[in-house]
Parts: sequence; C-alpha cells; structure tokens
Amino acid sequence: MSNEDLHEFYENYHSNHLKHAINDFPFRKAYWKSRLANFLPTDKKSKILDLGCGNGDFLLYVKNLGYENITGVDYSEEMTSISEKTVKGIRIVSQDATLFLKESNQKYDFIICAHLLEHFEKPKVLETFKLAKEKLNSGGSFMVFTPNFASPFGIPIAFGDFTHITHFSGPSMAQLSGLSGLDIKHIGGNGPVAFGFAGFIRSLLWKLILKPIGKILFSNNSRKYGNVVDPELMAVFSKP
Repeated sequence: MSNEDLHEFYENYHSNHLKHAINDFPFRKAYWKSRLANFLPTDKKSKILDLGCGNGDFLLYVKNLGYENITGVDYSEEMTSISEKTVKGIRIVSQDATLFLKESNQKYDFIICAHLLEHFEKPKVLETFKLAKEKLNSGGSFMVFTPNFASPFGIPIAFGDFTHITHFSGPSMAQLSGLSGLDIKHIGGNGPVAFGFAGFIRSLLWKLILKPIGKILFSNNSRKYGNVVDPELMAVFSKP
C-alpha cells in the first residue's frame, strides 16, 4: 500500500480521523511549547515551512511568537481549508509535501514534518529527507516527529491511524541522517504533555516511573539512540 493508494482517506482526513483527536489550541500550544523551546530559529524573520500542516495549530503557534515568513503545506484540501480558518495571513498550499519540496524554488531556515512521514512509503521518506536538505539554507534545521515504533508505549500511536505505512525508531532516524547527508542535532523522545492537572500527573508518572522502567526493559543498548522509549519520537537534523 502506498501513499497514493490512500488518497480517498486523506480527502476527508479530518472528518474521518482527526475529529476524534484532542486538537483544541490551548492543549496544542502546550504541546508545541514543550517540544520546540530549544529548536526554533532565534531570528523571527526566518523562513519556516510546515509539511503536513493539518489544522494549522503549529502555524498559529509560531505566528503568535512573532515569526513572519511561514508556509504550510498539506495533501488534504479539507485540512488546508481548516488551516486557512485557523490562522490568517499565512500561505497555505494544498499539495503533496514531497512534490512541493521538489518544485519549490525557495530555501528555508526551518522545515518541520510533524507526524507526516509515517504516512509515506520508505522510498518517499528518503526522498523527502534528501529534498529537505536541498531546500534548507546552510545551518537550517529539519525537525521530524513520528510515533516511536521501537517502544511499546509508542505502538498505540503507530497503529492508531489506518493511514500509517512506515514505522520509525531512534536508530532508523540516525540511519536516515546518513542516507540523506543531514547532521544529527537531536534524536530523542517525548512523553505526555503536562497540560492541565491530569496531564501534569501523567507527565510526572512518565518521568519518574514509566520511562525509567521502560529504559530498563526495552532499550536496545547495542545501537546508538536505541534507548529512546518515549511514545513520540523527535529528531532534529541540520544542513552541514
């Protein structure tokens, strides 16, 4: 099964899937703040590209931080329509993310793929990595989020979407770095978002109990980055 085979699912991706997710902006703001604090460009005029922008919550978050040059891309016209309503004055493009990179004549300082690459077959994943390197300015960053298939804590996320095709781990992210010529800035994981009282308790339990136990039981100590057991995998690469 390829990404193209799933076209009919993406046409109504929000109606058929994301409407069941927690996407209210206060929660998403807390999510992005906890993930991005150390990785966003310091220059607010930096060119930022969101591949698989979904409902536009990342775009809205960075716009509210004062970033000016922002572009969102999504394969689903339903999702781009929602993005346009979520955040005003931002360029939103309805197109396949890999094709957009291939055809773009722009260079970017920061490119993000948040829970997009697991929807691609492996050759398309590698092509996207190589194109991201090509379209980054020197020293620019490519940030990737996926479910962590190497951890039992990430398996519910990996199999929580019928359109997921390819699965990732810390070592496989490092492998993609070598294949695409990108330098590794960070490969790690994320636990529950400390949003609200329940989220704070889950985050605390994760950090103090579940994650340490998970590292003892599930780490692959024979591979670098094999000790990432968090549900969500996060990797940041840079263009040499």
